[in-house]
Amino acid sequence: MSEQFNTPPAADLTALPTSGPPFYTVSLVKLTVMMFITCGLYGLYWYYKNWSRYKAYSAKPIWPAVRTLFCFFYIPSLFSKVDAALKETGRGGIPYWGVYVAGIYLLTFTPSIVTGYASGMGSSPSTALGLIPTMAVYATTGLGQFLIMLRVQSFINRLDGKSGESCRIRFTFWDVVWAVTGICYWTLLVQIYAWLSSANM
Repeated sequence: MSEQFNTPPAADLTALPTSGPPFYTVSLVKLTVMMFITCGLYGLYWYYKNWSRYKAYSAKPIWPAVRTLFCFFYIPSLFSKVDAALKETGRGGIPYWGVYVAGIYLLTFTPSIVTGYASGMGSSPSTALGLIPTMAVYATTGLGQFLIMLRVQSFINRLDGKSGESCRIRFTFWDVVWAVTGICYWTLLVQIYAWLSSANM
């Protein structure tokens, strides 16, 4: 039978695709730089670009902005669709993608679990644990979530369909906007840290 009449095994990819990859292709170096500069805020853009690209590719009536706003609940859906796309193109899928989802959820709630007893002591986490240990908890769990995102992006880049495309580092106008926003955010965090440090003295 002609290949054009074969039914794809992944139900979510049955719609006629547009040209280009089904998800957001970005250099791992660029993703790392942008996530650091924006203190993680670039992750929202990352989710939006993936859902926006998937909507254009699959022609499905989804709302990328809504899925970005509630990205926490749509993480399993995104990872499973990347896995399905990889299998559809014969690239093996994401091994144990459910473990990555569980890891993100666990890392998200870990700071609240670690610092949760502070409320029972009638004090803030920074007072109960100390400001530096509290920040270290949030920084460590945030880094863990980013490493999972980076791992998933490495699988997404296999779908770009262009040799070397995922290794190119190109910054767009919106990347610059995000960078400026991130620098402002970092400045605000430094000011808050300085204020909390002086308040705890």
